[in-house]
Amino acid sequence: MQQIAPHTWTFEAPAIPFAPMKAHCRFCRAQVALLRPEAISIQTGNYIVKGECERCGGEVLLIVS
Repeated sequence: MQQIAPHTWTFEAPAIPFAPMKAHCRFCRAQVALLRPEAISIQTGNYIVKGECERCGGEVLLIVS
């Protein structure tokens, strides 16, 4: 996932292995970068992105409105 303009994101494979944003990891209880982000759902105008925590490898979800 890559930001291409303010409030505009693309789900093309990024050149680097993490999204240019962070999400909260419930296992690490910290803000972490998303590894291998992928869009899992587009509903109600929100983008739901699933990725892996950069620290523990656990699943991290991010909602981008």
